[in-house]
Amino acid sequence: MFLKRIELQGFKSFADKSVISFDSDVIGIVGPNGCGKSNINDAIRWVLGEQSVKSLRGNSMSDVIFNGSTQRKPVNMAEVTLVFDNSKHVLNVEYEEVEVTRRLHRQSGEGEYFINRTPCRLKDILNLVMDTGLGRDSLSIISQGNISAFADAKPEERRALFEEAAGVAKYKKRKNESLGKLNRTQDNLSRLEDIIVELERQVNPLKRQAKKAEVYKEKKAELEKVEISVLVDEIEKLNKEIEALKQKAFDLETKKAMCETTIAVEDTKNSELRSEMYQLDREINKLQERFAKLTEDSRVLEARKIEMDEKRKYTIEFANSAEKAKELKAMMEEAHYEYEDRKKRAQSLETDLALYKEQSANLEHDISYCTQETAQANAILNRLQNRKDVLENLARQPFNHQQAVKSILDANLNGILGVVSQIFKPRANYETAISNALGGAMYHIVSKDEASARHAIGFLKKNKSGRATFLPLTVIKPRAMNNEHRILAENSKGFLGVASDFVENEERFCDLRDSLLGNVVIVDQLINANEIAKVLRYQYKIVTLDGDIVNRGGSMTGGQGKNNTTPLTIQKELTSLLQSLDGQLLKVEGLQSQLSSLQARKDRVSSDIVQLQISLAQLDPIVKAKWAKYERLKTDYEQIAPKDEEMQQELMDDDIVVRLSRLHSEIDEISSQMKSKRERRMKAGSEVERKDTQIRQLRRDLNILQNDEREVEVQQAKAETRLETALERLSSTYEMTFTYAQEQKVEMDMEEARKKVAVLRQEISSLGNVNLDAPQEYAEISERFEFLSEQKEDLLKAKDKILSAIDEMDEIMIKQFTEMFEKINSELNDVFRSLFGGGKARLFMVDPEDVLNTGIDIDVQPPGKTVQNIRLFSGGEKSLIAICVLFSILKARTMPLCIFDEVEAALDQANVERFAKYISKFRGESQFIVVTHRPGTMAQCDALYGVTMQQNGVSQLLKVKLQDAIHMIDKEEVKA
Repeated sequence: MFLKRIELQGFKSFADKSVISFDSDVIGIVGPNGCGKSNINDAIRWVLGEQSVKSLRGNSMSDVIFNGSTQRKPVNMAEVTLVFDNSKHVLNVEYEEVEVTRRLHRQSGEGEYFINRTPCRLKDILNLVMDTGLGRDSLSIISQGNISAFADAKPEERRALFEEAAGVAKYKKRKNESLGKLNRTQDNLSRLEDIIVELERQVNPLKRQAKKAEVYKEKKAELEKVEISVLVDEIEKLNKEIEALKQKAFDLETKKAMCETTIAVEDTKNSELRSEMYQLDREINKLQERFAKLTEDSRVLEARKIEMDEKRKYTIEFANSAEKAKELKAMMEEAHYEYEDRKKRAQSLETDLALYKEQSANLEHDISYCTQETAQANAILNRLQNRKDVLENLARQPFNHQQAVKSILDANLNGILGVVSQIFKPRANYETAISNALGGAMYHIVSKDEASARHAIGFLKKNKSGRATFLPLTVIKPRAMNNEHRILAENSKGFLGVASDFVENEERFCDLRDSLLGNVVIVDQLINANEIAKVLRYQYKIVTLDGDIVNRGGSMTGGQGKNNTTPLTIQKELTSLLQSLDGQLLKVEGLQSQLSSLQARKDRVSSDIVQLQISLAQLDPIVKAKWAKYERLKTDYEQIAPKDEEMQQELMDDDIVVRLSRLHSEIDEISSQMKSKRERRMKAGSEVERKDTQIRQLRRDLNILQNDEREVEVQQAKAETRLETALERLSSTYEMTFTYAQEQKVEMDMEEARKKVAVLRQEISSLGNVNLDAPQEYAEISERFEFLSEQKEDLLKAKDKILSAIDEMDEIMIKQFTEMFEKINSELNDVFRSLFGGGKARLFMVDPEDVLNTGIDIDVQPPGKTVQNIRLFSGGEKSLIAICVLFSILKARTMPLCIFDEVEAALDQANVERFAKYISKFRGESQFIVVTHRPGTMAQCDALYGVTMQQNGVSQLLKVKLQDAIHMIDKEEVKA
């Protein structure tokens, strides 16, 4: 047996699981109309892949699932299993027994297929039974409708049955598949050819553009290599030039400052000298007036003295001894007075000279001390000035020691908003605290978003400019102290606030500020920081105003470095330094003024000393002359004077000699003063003239310096502009920092390199518009063109192979179809004669020239009739003729299984019996399952399955073997 059993559950009227086992050659399935006999045939066809709902006598596929009855509920699944004996390997699988199962679910509408309980596809089942005679439309499954359809079919429609018999269905299917592939291949070829034509139109222009782009890239690369070297050389030279100009400007500024200071000092000295000259002129005028008056008084007294001396000479010459002695005594007393007076004046000058010399020595000491003080003050001023320059430079370029930060800022990259230390401005006196609160974060770079940060990091990597930390505003989240902890801190000694409260910033940076400083506590001093840290359980960073830190966890950081300057403390230190610088400058100016005053006093004292020395030198011979005169008169008087008479007698204040001596003394003093003041006036005048000349020269020098300075400033501005342009080109065009570009510099003749840059730029410009994507586009399109060309060749080869395969299959199909047609035709006449009791029949091809497509028609001649076409017979005759053809096919090609569904319904009783007996001839060769209700057919069956409906709408099976039934009947007859 080929088909061993059928298992049905939930299929149409078979609500319960039903099993039909086949152990005989001819099995009959009988039952009244409507009991579900044909559902068994439908079940077999359904399992073997029938997809036509109409063929299964339904409206939708779900109709094959038991839909319930008056007494039974519907089921949710239909399942049918066919079990085949494959020991002869009729089915093309290795298994000895094959189970084919199909399952359908009502709710999901999902169908499942299984071969030996393994899930598979419908296609796998169709391939399994193809050309075995078991297909859903094959000649092995024949119903009354198929018989009628065959008899009434057109010759072209009838051909399918013979193709199935000839075993060419698989070839035809493959041919159809190959034709489908051929059509698809041709469609693909057409599309490919269209695409290839279009690509051909693109390839050549793109090739030219690609070559142009390659030339552009080569020249651009060469230009980049040369221009980078030129730019680096230019930047280096400009840096040197700018440094030299800065030094020159500094030297000019220094000279200018010195010149201006000298002019100011000399102007001040000149003003002082002019004031002194004015004062001296007034004093000299007064002295001159006094000198004139005293001179007149002296002249009058001198005249009287001469007159008196003349009288005395006359008396001495002509008077007696007593009168002569009296006159000599008077003259001796006057001479003695004059001598003492001149002597005292000389002593007074010596005393004054000693005092002036002492004063000069003191002034020299004061000048030396003041000079030292001024030198020290100038040194401090220079140190402050140098520190100021350093701080101003740091303020201008606070990130010189942060290479990565400086590179990013110099590059002016998109999306870079600045450095943390630039964004936050600490409140006064909180600079140190905020600096230490931020720590290294003050050098972090703030970016607009993560993409900007990634681009900047790529820039650093490309230029090998170091590492930096970036803070994208899009991902920064604010942080703050816990409210409970803040209350505890606010009630603690020394708490000043949260660090974020002591900085100013733009609104957009508030989240960044709170992220970095929102949970940092500021306190006054370290001891209070320790106490607050304990209260807060060491969960926060705490910073003092001096910059000491109590870190989270309790560790402490503090001390004082040599240089604690940070970008946030620079301005504070600079402000304090400027105040100190102003104070120190005032101190230096005061000391310089004091030194100038001391020097002036020293000059005046020196002048007075010289004048005193001159006066003393002039007075000394006068003293000696007066002494000689006195000694001469004394000798003359002693010769004639009485022995007991006193030698000297005090002169009265109103004596002419006394008065005249006093006048001479005053005149000498005024004369000395006048001479001294005139000398000072002349000296001051000469000094003023000299200084005026010097100041004019200084002003000319200053004007030259100012012109030179302006020229240097212009040159420096031009150089800095060129430098900025070069750096900007280096950054924007080549995305390089100067440091990285220096590493790429190639040593070459720079003059030649500059010329080459100009030539390359001209050559690049002459290229016109360049499509830089052309090489890639050309490569892609060229690759696609080559690929599609290869595909075209492959498709042409595939087309040839398909055509060759189709030709080969056509030959096979023609051969097999022709052979099978002839075999069937040779068997038909015998079968026809057996079933009709004589006559003859033959098959013929409508178009013998087109074996692959020709229709098949039948000419028959029943006994006693002329040859006629099958379409001209009655319905019963048509059915019998169709059955004859069917049996001819079975004789020509043995089928493992045949299923007849009431195929003999249109036959009369005699023909039914002939039909049934003819089935018996195939016993041992084929297995027959016959659905029938004709007794003649039932009589030829080995076993019968009765299909009944004890419950409305539910089919049940009952099996009876005829031999057993006959045996039982015989027994009953014997008993009777």
